[in-house]
Amino acid sequence: MITVIENTNQLATALAKRRKELGISQAELASLCDLSVNGISKFESNAGEREIKLSTLLKISQFLGFKLLLEFEE
Repeated sequence: MITVIENTNQLATALAKRRKELGISQAELASLCDLSVNGISKFESNAGEREIKLSTLLKISQFLGFKLLLEFEE
């Protein structure tokens, strides 16, 4: 199934939902991804109002089982 995410709010919601489905805490995800718990917490709680680096998104997606596809508009 492909889900199109068009903004950081949708991204934050999708990441938090998937993390919870897998039963992974924010602290566990932070440890697995070598990130700060504070950063993950702020991204999720601000519903994506904070920006996320592509490198960070790649780390998180690997552990949450996301496959990222980028599409560029012309």
